[in-house]
Amino acid sequence: MAADSDLEGAIPPGASVLVDTSATLAYLTGSERASRAATQFFDAFVATGRNGAALSMVTVGEILVRPFRSGPSAVATAEGFLRHFGELRLVEIGYQIAREAARIRAATGLRMPDALIIATATQTSIEILMTNDGGWRSVTGSVAPDLKLCVLDDFVS
Repeated sequence: MAADSDLEGAIPPGASVLVDTSATLAYLTGSERASRAATQFFDAFVATGRNGAALSMVTVGEILVRPFRSGPSAVATAEGFLRHFGELRLVEIGYQIAREAARIRAATGLRMPDALIIATATQTSIEILMTNDGGWRSVTGSVAPDLKLCVLDDFVS
């Protein structure tokens, strides 16, 4: 396992990063195994402007489920993060992303939400896809060879 500081080497300053739901929830909950690495990324890289980050609208929808179950205060907190956190960009899903997701799903059998997130990265010139789903390693190389995958669990000691 890599040390926490290796995240700095894996994500060079200025690199654009699409963050998937698992990595974002690790940050927001603060109680997951990968939360420390997610916190380093969001607080030291995104909040400071070191790196721009993006979220697919799939992630936005998935992030809001728990807050809606908890109540208006939790929804307001989550929406504050989504709308006002550092250099965080929310990416809409249009035809090109949906088309690419269909191609990825057809080639890999991934669930559509996962295919949409990967397609969002490939269709928006993102350099790095951050996830906590190690299973994506076996598919991203074949369907998105130019996309670097960063799995948060690799940075947990």
